[in-house]
Amino acid sequence: MANPNRVAGQATITVDGDRIETDGQSTLELGGPVRTAVAGDYQAGSFSEKEQESKLTVSILLKKGTRATDLRKIDNATLTVLTDVGQLWMVRNAYCADVISIATADGKASVVFQGPPAEELTL
Repeated sequence: MANPNRVAGQATITVDGDRIETDGQSTLELGGPVRTAVAGDYQAGSFSEKEQESKLTVSILLKKGTRATDLRKIDNATLTVLTDVGQLWMVRNAYCADVISIATADGKASVVFQGPPAEELTL
């Protein structure tokens, strides 16, 4: 039986089924409803709501054959994030959202993907 005190420490990230090699510092913002307080004359507690996109920020290990230009072209992709504690998230219709930053000091490329809110899937 798995220890219930274990927390996520690693993630496997795929783009259209192809695994990308990351440095272990990936961040997924799930997206979804964002609520903003709206004050009334004699009441508090009201709010407006709008939908926020998901955002996946990864540092990709730059190895021979890694093509940043191919990453930059990603559009309408399916991203998955699978944690080592069994949580699985999927972002459909994802795209590369920001300029890719390459750092030769540590051999990594910073890539940001965005799309509709992430969906949690069960394994």
